[in-house]
Amino acid sequence: MKISKQLNKLKNLNVEAEKCSTREEAKKIINKAIKAQSKINK
Repeated sequence: MKISKQLNKLKNLNVEAEKCSTREEAKKIINKAIKAQSKINK
């Protein structure tokens, strides 16, 4: 997978994180960010 695609996902997740209002939403965003970050580090 392209690194640029994962970086765009991380940017979008950052925007979502600023808007999130519940702990559950935050957990989902964190898990998605971890997954995207791990794909970049491969």
